[in-house]
Amino acid sequence: MAARAPEQDAAAEPVVAERHAWELSGAWYAYVTVALAISAATAVVSEPGPPTWTAAALLAATAVLYLAVGRRLYDADQHATAPALAFTAAVAAMVTVAVTLAPAATFCLFAVAPVCFMSGGSVFGTAAVGAIMFVPTGVRLHLDGTEPVPALVGVGVNLVILGFALWFGRWFERVIEESYERSLLIRQLRESRAEAARLSEETGALAERERLAREVHDTLAQGFTSIVTLAQAVESELDTDPALARRHLALMRETAAENLAEARAMVSARRPVPLGEDTLEAALERIGARLGTELGVPVSVVVEGTPRELPGDLQVCLLRTAQEALANVRKHAAADRVALTLAHTDVGTRLTVTDDGRGFDPASPSAGNGLPGMLHRARAVGGTLDVDSAPGRGTTVRLTLPEPEEETP
Repeated sequence: MAARAPEQDAAAEPVVAERHAWELSGAWYAYVTVALAISAATAVVSEPGPPTWTAAALLAATAVLYLAVGRRLYDADQHATAPALAFTAAVAAMVTVAVTLAPAATFCLFAVAPVCFMSGGSVFGTAAVGAIMFVPTGVRLHLDGTEPVPALVGVGVNLVILGFALWFGRWFERVIEESYERSLLIRQLRESRAEAARLSEETGALAERERLAREVHDTLAQGFTSIVTLAQAVESELDTDPALARRHLALMRETAAENLAEARAMVSARRPVPLGEDTLEAALERIGARLGTELGVPVSVVVEGTPRELPGDLQVCLLRTAQEALANVRKHAAADRVALTLAHTDVGTRLTVTDDGRGFDPASPSAGNGLPGMLHRARAVGGTLDVDSAPGRGTTVRLTLPEPEEETP
């Protein structure tokens, strides 16, 4: 047979072996051995004498050959290969001689015929079984002078049996091939499922790393930048304006405490610290007031429309976008005025952060993570982010989120 059972991959994850039709149990090997032993005993008992003893010895040798060679061929899936064909020919030759010497040994065909078909395939197996059936009959017809008519009747019956055996063997071979193919498909399915699980795990880990990177950039990194800026201001204010230096030190302490709380919140996967138990509007007013105190510029926070409770992911997106936009004002804009507007409309929520600073060209490549992070957050919740800026004309960052869909009860 052309099909072969798939080899087990030693590096693959251990799974339950998929059995197919040629995976034989010890009971089958015991059956063949016992059937050959009974045939040998029957031959000796029915016609004692040197020929039957020779036939019994040949059947015993067949059993030993089967257990020593045939079993290894089956275990190695060597069906219809050159070694298997040689084994089939040897079995057929010994059994043919045994049946010729002792016709009572014909009983062994119940075990030998399946062995020939399993090792030699349907065509070669049929030829081997045909030799066992017809050669002894021809020899006896020639030596004993048996009447030709009964002999021909026996030959016709044997031909019908042999033809049915060939048809059944071909049908069973197709069943075996489908069994091999099923075994292969199941193995490939298991490998594909394991690979999909591995890729899913890697994708999840990568997405989590990217999420943590954005969280660190939008919270801890911005807080540390603010602390560094305030520390530089304090160094220059200690001698000239101690009162302002103390206010900046208090702001540094507040920023450091909030950064520590943010770190703890990220570790425990809680809500962002600025939100806490407050509303989104209160959190935006607080971070706007802090930026105004830090930079010494007016920061207006305006809420338009009727505030409403938004899902947690939308609140986080709005808050982080506002924090990043205000952090960019602190680092790059050198603005005199900053305006933050949160508008609740019938079609969604819009956040706008505007400054009158130095501006920039949005089309030029950016080496930072601020704008890509804001854009990623907006897309993740189905929103849009627009940045309107030009050198010397200030910057406007506008985040628009659609109205959240109502959950179906």
